[in-house]
Amino acid sequence: MSHTCLAPEFSGEFFVPGKSRQRMEADHMERYLFACKFAHNKSVLDIACGTGYSAPLFTKAGAARYHGVDINKKLITYANETYGSYSVNFFVGDICKYDNGKPYSLITCFETIEHVDKYETALTNLFNLLENDGILIISSPNRPVTSPDTASLQDKPKNQFHTQEFTPRALLSLLHKSGFSATKDDVYGQRQRKLHSNRIVRKSSRIMFGNPDKTTSPMLTLVKDKVPRYFTIVAMKK
Repeated sequence: MSHTCLAPEFSGEFFVPGKSRQRMEADHMERYLFACKFAHNKSVLDIACGTGYSAPLFTKAGAARYHGVDINKKLITYANETYGSYSVNFFVGDICKYDNGKPYSLITCFETIEHVDKYETALTNLFNLLENDGILIISSPNRPVTSPDTASLQDKPKNQFHTQEFTPRALLSLLHKSGFSATKDDVYGQRQRKLHSNRIVRKSSRIMFGNPDKTTSPMLTLVKDKVPRYFTIVAMKK
């Protein structure tokens, strides 16, 4: 298929398959493979879908319908040209305002909420977009790992593209406030490791045992006694 819209280049702001770092690609793909376990016969909304690469994954997993939404018009044009079909459609939209008039049974929101200034409005909108007993699967960088020098949502994260970063407890609390049902047993992590609060100890550990961002697994597993670099929460609309 020929495209009038070329595949975007990787800038660091969003993931581009085949053009981003190998570790980043593994982390992103594992989130979607995890979400695909929930997708059979579901109407899926992938909010902040980027280039739309998740569409064939959900289709293969048996999703009944797929909508990808992103605020970037160029990405949506590329996604529609590359992956669009009768049951797969992409739309330009804002996570805080998007509504196509029909509820979804599964929503994925990966590595997005940390970019959104009005994150409470976004979570409320996602709740409203779900049908009863629908599932939201949402991920975020884990602030103590990705921005260890920050202490609260108000502190500027290390990543220049993020407006704030969360902890699992903070995001769980916000999900509850928006009406979702989720507990600590619904929190999954990637790149899990023992976290050292002391900067010198962290540096020494990296020298001795390697960079945990590379040596740990990208697969999503329940968060128990280790600290993830990225965490994912499976929440329900009850």
